[in-house]
Amino acid sequence: MHQDNIDFYRPKLHFTPEKNWMNDPNGLVWHKGEYHLFYQHNPFGTEWGHMSWGHAVSTDLLNWKHLDVAIFEDEDGAIFSGSAVSNGDEIVAIYTRHSEGNQSQCIALSKDDGRTFTKFENNPVLDLGMADFRDPKVFRYKDHWIMAVVKPHEHICEFYKSVNLIDWEYLSGFGPAAATGGVWECPDLFPLSFNGEELWVLLISLNPGAIRNGTGTQYFVGDFDGTTFTPRYSTQEPRWLDFGRDNYAGVTFNNEPNSRRIFIGWMSNWQNIGQRPATAWTNALTIPRELGLKELGGEVVLTQIPICEPTYEISIDATKKSRSGLTGFVELGYDPVTKEIFLEDFSVEVEPINNQVNLKVIVDNTSVELFTSDGSRWITLAIFPALGVTRELTHFG
Repeated sequence: MHQDNIDFYRPKLHFTPEKNWMNDPNGLVWHKGEYHLFYQHNPFGTEWGHMSWGHAVSTDLLNWKHLDVAIFEDEDGAIFSGSAVSNGDEIVAIYTRHSEGNQSQCIALSKDDGRTFTKFENNPVLDLGMADFRDPKVFRYKDHWIMAVVKPHEHICEFYKSVNLIDWEYLSGFGPAAATGGVWECPDLFPLSFNGEELWVLLISLNPGAIRNGTGTQYFVGDFDGTTFTPRYSTQEPRWLDFGRDNYAGVTFNNEPNSRRIFIGWMSNWQNIGQRPATAWTNALTIPRELGLKELGGEVVLTQIPICEPTYEISIDATKKSRSGLTGFVELGYDPVTKEIFLEDFSVEVEPINNQVNLKVIVDNTSVELFTSDGSRWITLAIFPALGVTRELTHFG
C-alpha cells in the first residue's frame, strides 16, 4: 500500500476509522456532553470479519476522537449492529449477538462514559431462537423503553417494550411493506414535528433490492401509539431516503440535547466494495444530517440538512436544454427534459421553482453528496478517482 493512497483517499470531512474495516454505524447516543459513535469494526484487518464495536466521540459531530474498541467479539459470538441509550450516569449498549445458527439481543453496561463495557451476565435479553433476528434500536418512550428489531427475511420490523432493558414484552409487527427485494436491516423509529403535529418516521435498510437492486434505505411516515406503527400513505411503492448507491444502514442519535434528529449512514454498499483502492482503513460514514419533514407532492416527506457547510452551491436555469457539471472526477447536473438532478448515472426528479433548480454539493476526497437546497432529495456516492485527479468544480454550463 502506497503512502500516496493513504494521503490522497483519506476523507477530510467524513468519519473513517483510524485503521481497518468499518460498516454500520451503531449505538449513536449523546451522553454527558459527548456524541458517541460506535460502528461495526474488524479490529484485525481491512476486510469484513471479527465484528466488534469500534468507538469515537465528538462534541460537534464533525471532529472525532478515536477511542479503544468498545465491545469485542469473543467466544460467545460476534457483536453485530445495535443501539445505545443514556440511562442516568450509565450508557447501555443493546446489540445483536451473532453465533452459528442464532442471533439474539444482548446488553452491555458502561459506567465510565463509554470507555469500557461489561456484558450482562444473563445475556441474551431477547432470543427467539432464530438464525436471523437483528439490529435492535432502543429508545425512551414515556416511562419505558421501546425496541425496534427486524426479522430480515420475513421483512418484518417488530416492536417490544421494557421497563428495565432486560425483560422485553412483544407489542406488534410492521411489514412486509414497500421494498422487499432483499433483507430488511437496521430499523429506526423516531418522532418529528410537522406543523405542530407529531409524526413518526420508520427507517428500514434493504440489501439488495433498493435502487438498481443495490443497498439503500426506505422510510415510512406515520403514527406510533406506543404499541403499533401505522403508515399514513400507501406502502405499495418505497420512499427512498437517498437516491444514490452509498448510503446504507443509517440510524439516528438518541438523547440529542437540542431536540434535533441527527442521522449518519454507512457511505458504502455491498455490491462493489471489493473494487476500491487499498487503504489502511476501509469505508467512511456520511456527513451527519439533521432530519426534518416538509410537504411535497401531496405527502409529508423526509428532509436532510447537512451538519456542515456545502462545498458548492449551484443555481441552475431549468429552461435551458442541457446543464451539467464536472468536479474533476464525477459528473453532476440537471436534465430539463426529465426534470431530474443527476450524479453520474443516478438521478431523481426535482420540480423547478420559478424556472430555477438550486443544488448543493459536498465534495470530499472519496465522495460526493448532491442534494436540493430544501434537503428533500439526496444522491450520495463514494467515488475513488485515479491518483492526482482534481476534485474541484471545474465546469458548469
